[in-house]
Amino acid sequence: MKLITSIVVGILLALYPFAVYFGLNYFSPQWLSIIILSILILRVFLMKNALNKMPWILPASLLGGAGILISTFTNSFIGFKIYPILISFAMLSVFLYSYFKPPTLIETFARLKEPDLNDKGVKYTANVTLVWCVFFVINAVISSYTAFFTSLETWMIYNGFISYIIMACIMGIEFLVRLQVKKQHKKEAV
Repeated sequence: MKLITSIVVGILLALYPFAVYFGLNYFSPQWLSIIILSILILRVFLMKNALNKMPWILPASLLGGAGILISTFTNSFIGFKIYPILISFAMLSVFLYSYFKPPTLIETFARLKEPDLNDKGVKYTANVTLVWCVFFVINAVISSYTAFFTSLETWMIYNGFISYIIMACIMGIEFLVRLQVKKQHKKEAV
């Protein structure tokens, strides 16, 4: 039951921009913010045993929750619109911190499959960490633009669809690059 609840909560949060867009048709910003804050609190509670493996969950939830609290107290939708910006900054902070205080998050994930990661692998994971940091900065800038200068519909399309497509592309490209890097390392080792 806990696993199913965690999956449902994860899906709801991934669909956050759509939930906000459609939720505002049925609830006041104040009530919608209470619903979303409840989901965030539930996620932290459900993930409490995994917080050391996924260190971004708590800061992202706290920053995102702070943004949503703005909507709770102002009864406006601006707090909802800044949520993706705050999430990008939380992710940037965690990834950047891990870059300067290794192991990086990417290295930690890589070591799950390859515990004996060599120095070249460590350097590669550091570079991938920097790529994600750049993405989080760019994403925060675009999310800011959509939050403050575009319609709720445009905000929803970018933050609920386009940004996820960009993340999937980065993951896919990184996977292909990683295969090539591994292939090159094997050739050099021979």
